[in-house]
Amino acid sequence: MSLEYLANEILLNLFEYFKIEDVFRAFYQLNSRFNTLLLKYFRAYHLDFQSISKHDFHLICTKYLPLISNQIISLRLCDEINASVQLKYIPIYVPSFSQLSHLRALSLYHIKSTHLLERLIIEWQELPYLTHLSITNCYFFGTSTLLRTTINSIWRLRRLMYCHLNRLSKEWVDFIVPDDTSSSMKHLIFQNGHMDWQTATGLLEKTPYLRCLNIHISQISISEVEFSREYKSLSRLNIRTRSTANMLSCWKSFPNLSHLTVCMEASYLDGKQWEYIIETYLSCLKEFHLLMEFTKEEAYVDRLLDSFRSSFWLEERQWYVRCHWWKISNPNDRTDIVLTTLPNLTGCSTYSIDKSCHRSTSPDDSVYNSYDHLNTIEYSSCFHLLPFVFPNISYLAIRRPDHDEPWSAVPNLENLRTLRYFTTEPYHRMRDELQTILDRASHLQTLILLMHDDQYKFLDLKHPSIRCLDFGGHRMMSEECETLITSQLGQQCEVLITSIDQPELVPTLINHLRSLRILKVFSRYIETPALFSSEDGLNDWLASHLPATCNFQSRYKEHSSYTFIVWIQ
Repeated sequence: MSLEYLANEILLNLFEYFKIEDVFRAFYQLNSRFNTLLLKYFRAYHLDFQSISKHDFHLICTKYLPLISNQIISLRLCDEINASVQLKYIPIYVPSFSQLSHLRALSLYHIKSTHLLERLIIEWQELPYLTHLSITNCYFFGTSTLLRTTINSIWRLRRLMYCHLNRLSKEWVDFIVPDDTSSSMKHLIFQNGHMDWQTATGLLEKTPYLRCLNIHISQISISEVEFSREYKSLSRLNIRTRSTANMLSCWKSFPNLSHLTVCMEASYLDGKQWEYIIETYLSCLKEFHLLMEFTKEEAYVDRLLDSFRSSFWLEERQWYVRCHWWKISNPNDRTDIVLTTLPNLTGCSTYSIDKSCHRSTSPDDSVYNSYDHLNTIEYSSCFHLLPFVFPNISYLAIRRPDHDEPWSAVPNLENLRTLRYFTTEPYHRMRDELQTILDRASHLQTLILLMHDDQYKFLDLKHPSIRCLDFGGHRMMSEECETLITSQLGQQCEVLITSIDQPELVPTLINHLRSLRILKVFSRYIETPALFSSEDGLNDWLASHLPATCNFQSRYKEHSSYTFIVWIQ
């Protein structure tokens, strides 16, 4: 059946599954009907600059953006390796963000440009439909003044409903209570930043219609904070804390909580205390997820589990918990203990459950052995001794295991996107094992290899979908570069991260790796240090030796060490 016979409504729904560059390549200028659909009736374009080639970036901005600027509903800006260098063109292609007049969602990821943020603080006030804002890993909040200005600007956005602020600085920043009150914000996430209970209550006062809140109470309060009133709009709370201060008194302010997730670091409350909190203050609670990590005598494990075996836990709510801990020779010595509710939906790492002992309050412990939600694991030497399985892994870090059944915990690698493989074994002894892993991970995109310098004979590995190769600190030599160029992995590689001490190899890789669009090079030593005695010297060399279609960013360090990223046409 020809696409020509499909109704307009079906075609418009179909367009939503395409990236902007792909939908225009496929349908633009086919005929007047498709042009009309693309330029007039389709009003749900998503502009994502995170993983995009230089060619597609310039094509979108020069050819398509002027045609559909008022039809773009989401924009994602990024300055990480997969999209580096593009931000310097944003002022040219987007002189004013107000031209994106129907933008609903704005996402900033890994942005380091203070100038761009200062623009946005002013211009996003002119986006009348903006409802979603995400700022993640953006390290430009070096001063409290800039953070205060930004938070106040966010709280002034009249229609903003969802706000996600995560890791706003290399060092954790203190949240600042806004001066203005937001009457629209319903969902707020503030992660990897400092907040105490006093600040949290101030935040709630300035966000009176908040329904969902995710925060980290990282500052230990010296005294109990007085909660002056109830915050009845709040129905979902996700909180991480390092202290039990206020943990018995704060809940009376949240009488309508239906979903509660609590992660306690270096602190804990037992089952009787949690039972009291829930029965006394949280009568509307439907879902409860708990993670507690602390150190205590191994003998305490039994008492802790028993406190979660009352009729409230086992019969009325049927909420079960599991303890993980390290077995030690003296049960009176302190050990690491982790308690989680089952199923574990707290987002804990495999470090939390990678313990030699475990026990639960569930009548059938095996029912909860599958950690379906956990997608990142670091595979350790004792995983094969545990009954747990992780069927939905997307990131796997592994040291070459020394036992015969290393994969019992990871039965399915279909969702694996990134593999980080470390070994000290000679290549000929681990090659078959690594290829077996690759064969099982049919959708793998990124391969990170950490091996000894004499082990890099890996280029005979085969995999059809790997697009990013990261060789860590390994220094590639001329012979290895030539082998990479002729290999399957090399010819399909789009992003290459490596160390090169022979600068002339850089243009060789760029000219011969046909799919390469990003090259990141770092080195602590170069063979011709006189050429790179300063950042200007490095930039001059790159400008004169790289193809004219390349852009680059460089960072020179002392003693002739350097890092640079090349963005390739």
